[in-house]
Amino acid sequence: MRYITTFSMLWFNCTLLLAQDQAGDIIQRLEAAGFENIRVHTQGRTLILSYENNLYRNKVNALSEVLDKLANSTYDTLKIVTLVNDLPIIVTQISTDIWKQHKSEGIISSETVRQLKLTYKTDETWKTLLNEMPVNSHVNKVNLVFYPQFFLMNIRLDQIYEIQLNIAPALEVSLWRGMKFTGQVILPIISDFWYGMEGERVRAGFFTLAQEFRIPGNIFGRAVVGKFNAGRYGADLSLTHYLFGGNCFLKANAGYTGEYLYYDKNWLRNEIKTLTWSLKGGYFYKPQNVQLDGSIGRYINGDYGVRGDCTRYWGETAVGFFAMVADGKLNGGFHFTIPIGTKRLKKDRNFLLRASRYFNWEYNAGTEFYYGQSYKTQPNENRVEHFYNPNLLINNLLK
Repeated sequence: MRYITTFSMLWFNCTLLLAQDQAGDIIQRLEAAGFENIRVHTQGRTLILSYENNLYRNKVNALSEVLDKLANSTYDTLKIVTLVNDLPIIVTQISTDIWKQHKSEGIISSETVRQLKLTYKTDETWKTLLNEMPVNSHVNKVNLVFYPQFFLMNIRLDQIYEIQLNIAPALEVSLWRGMKFTGQVILPIISDFWYGMEGERVRAGFFTLAQEFRIPGNIFGRAVVGKFNAGRYGADLSLTHYLFGGNCFLKANAGYTGEYLYYDKNWLRNEIKTLTWSLKGGYFYKPQNVQLDGSIGRYINGDYGVRGDCTRYWGETAVGFFAMVADGKLNGGFHFTIPIGTKRLKKDRNFLLRASRYFNWEYNAGTEFYYGQSYKTQPNENRVEHFYNPNLLINNLLK
């Protein structure tokens, strides 16, 4: 009996050491590839891992590479937590053998679809990693991102189009979990836009401090203070709740802002006194990769209105149209988000110089530029970069 006990203890210790060595090897490979905030935890035959992508433009390519690097491990099940600014966004779970089979045969079987699970419900999985020290932390890393800005209008009889083209570099620094500083300068290249003198000047873009957070129950939060676009500054808070496996969402937003404008050769700002708010809901139609959104709210000029959006996704590209009524005025147009820049970056450990991942543009087909106006709180606010719908990710991951 004593020999059996001794053998069992030796077997357990050897197994533990092998698991630790394998986990250490996985961390080294992911760190060498350039992924950030890597954490590893094992539960029997299940490997639980977190990573943050600052390498690939396409979030699906990043997740696919992580799965590829784990496919040769001895674990039966993989649970992968995708992070943004060290906050859990989504959990991917799949059998190691099923993923290897999918990659080697290139066939999407019914078993692959059944085994691949993506969910916003990260609470339970994230608890196992939360106290682990991250390898290759994102904190204090600096990105200098060059954002193109393009505006176009057609409301004059003596000129077909009025155009404004800017390059707007932004310094983005991750300060701690969920917290980011953004400081941006707008450099005009072409400006015959109706904005007048402001459009011809080098000026401040976004200057913000943004704290993102998660509340148990699939609720994402974001609180921002600073200078936004559309000539606004102040504070903004949003809460988003995902329902029915991520197919639907509800979002509440409120802002308390003042106006920041260029007038008579001076920059002026009014006191913060404007309250804006919106309630928004959305549904993702998986067979066609279509996102349907509807919202109601109060806009920056005190008017009230409703808006509907329809967006179709093709890989990294999103194209759609919108229609809205604000203060009784009908308006509409189209919008699109397209990928730009390189697919994969070569990243220095603490500093990254790059173009923005996506170019986002919305064209106002009507001539209403007063009612229904809102603002954004970050330069990379678009319909692709922050869109982690589980069904869209599965569709793209299995292509």
